[in-house]
Amino acid sequence: MKITASLLTHYKKSITISWKASPWMFLLRLLLEIVAVIIPTASLYLSRTAINLLSTGVSTTVRKDFYFVILFITIVHILGNLNTKLNTYISTVHSDLVMNVIDLEIADKINELDISFFDNSAFYDQIQNSMRDARSLHSLTWLSISLVRSIVQIAVNTVILTGLSWLLPIVIVVFSLPSIFLDKYIAKRKYSWQLKRARNDRKLAYTKGLLTGKAYSKDVRLLNIASFFRQKFLDMWQVWFREKKKLDRQRLILSFSSSLLPQIISTSVLLIIGNGIFAGEYTLGDYSLYGGIVTQLFASVGMLASVINQSYESRLRLDNFDVFLQTEPRITDTGTKTLRKVDSIQFINVSFTYPGAKSKALEDVSFFVSQKQSVAIVGMNGAGKSTIIKLILRLYDPDSGQILINGTDIKEYRLSDYYRCIGVVFQDFCRYNLRLREAIALADTKKMDDDTRIINACRNAGLDMGKFSKRGIDTYLGRIFDDEGIELSGGDWQKVAIAQAYFRESSLIVFDEPNASLDPVAEKNLFDKMSDLGREKCVIYVTHRLLSTKLADKIIVVDRGRCIEEGRHAELMERHGKYRELFEKQVANYIE
Repeated sequence: MKITASLLTHYKKSITISWKASPWMFLLRLLLEIVAVIIPTASLYLSRTAINLLSTGVSTTVRKDFYFVILFITIVHILGNLNTKLNTYISTVHSDLVMNVIDLEIADKINELDISFFDNSAFYDQIQNSMRDARSLHSLTWLSISLVRSIVQIAVNTVILTGLSWLLPIVIVVFSLPSIFLDKYIAKRKYSWQLKRARNDRKLAYTKGLLTGKAYSKDVRLLNIASFFRQKFLDMWQVWFREKKKLDRQRLILSFSSSLLPQIISTSVLLIIGNGIFAGEYTLGDYSLYGGIVTQLFASVGMLASVINQSYESRLRLDNFDVFLQTEPRITDTGTKTLRKVDSIQFINVSFTYPGAKSKALEDVSFFVSQKQSVAIVGMNGAGKSTIIKLILRLYDPDSGQILINGTDIKEYRLSDYYRCIGVVFQDFCRYNLRLREAIALADTKKMDDDTRIINACRNAGLDMGKFSKRGIDTYLGRIFDDEGIELSGGDWQKVAIAQAYFRESSLIVFDEPNASLDPVAEKNLFDKMSDLGREKCVIYVTHRLLSTKLADKIIVVDRGRCIEEGRHAELMERHGKYRELFEKQVANYIE
């Protein structure tokens, strides 16, 4: 009962999605399936009539009737061919529409979940399995139609075969049972294998990407490591191939063995009818009719077995897919308060541990940032600087403590409102191979046609607009999609990311290592600009280059997950603490 209920739930969902993709195509495919049930049986009866006419002797009436039967046979065959071709076309188009609906549902779910899920490798396995298993959702609709079709065909063929013997349909069904259980066994083994291989399949795809992707092309050539990755890929592929070949070999042996019994029955039926014809009990047309009906019955039982087994396999896959769709985000958007501007940010005894980590990334962190301030967060690698930024951006929620925005717990605001108040540049910023206009206006897509605002954002970020003189802001970044696109340096890509933050015109601007790829002149211009922005906005930035912190209104020093110092540059230098130690070491490196 549990399995049946689960299948019915999946059937309902699959039909809903198929209908949503295209109602008229759904109905048309249903009609074409019904026609496909009628045509084979009609064709057999017409063939029987034609053969019987040929065996009755030559006369004008018989010849005329024969021509009419041949005409009807031709029409039925043409309709059958048209039905098959049309069904193939409609099925292909509708399948594309259905898969688009399913792919978007998966993408929506992934984007609904917070970033902490990506810290767990099992989540990537879950995504891969879900993307594969979701295909079963589409096929399940047509499995249900095939189920009805096969049952109707079995009923019709059984009635016809009782003209030979009431026992014959029972024998055929019984002899078909082994293939049902064997197919079910094979389907279960194949699915279990796919589940276990999810992570290795991702490694296989990743290694292939190392050999074929642009991102790694320079390293692969300069380090001469193509052969290394090629061998690594080949080793993993051979493991996959051996396992798959073993499954395919088992399927071949079992499928062939189970097909022998139906062949024996078919041959026996033909012998019975042949002997009946010799004895005058049957006509020549009966040989054609019953031989075809037996073949149809075996095919119908085989289709029923296949539908049952595929439904079973689909249930396994879709149960797994449902688990993924029912995954709840850890960052819940339950806030109801509206936020139009960030005036202050306060951490009160905030502690945080990354999922799966054994030690805390932050412990009892407290600080206050107000509007019209530029705040630098500094410290050694792994001290917790970027973690503070992620908590400010509410990509994670703290384990304990509070984060207040304008004196109110961050969780009480609607996430969409809060995010609209933020402009951000990450250390691992994204490089969008779009037109410059699009790449900048991603920060506020409703203003994508505001040329003046886009150009001002580029200039504020220090982007040399002379490089885009031919097509201006409609120039493509990179040559992946346009041969006349502009290949940018790492520094220019970072300026594009910075321009995005400026374009958003938010009250809070957050920079995580914004100067990592900038030359000294661009770096100075950026920090001068950040200092100017701090007079009208709240600017928070993480940096390792402490010379840039001299312009900050406040410096927060982080060490081993704790905020150990806070103040302006001059104040911290006078304390002879961690900040001064880091600053003097960096200055000494420059002098040397």
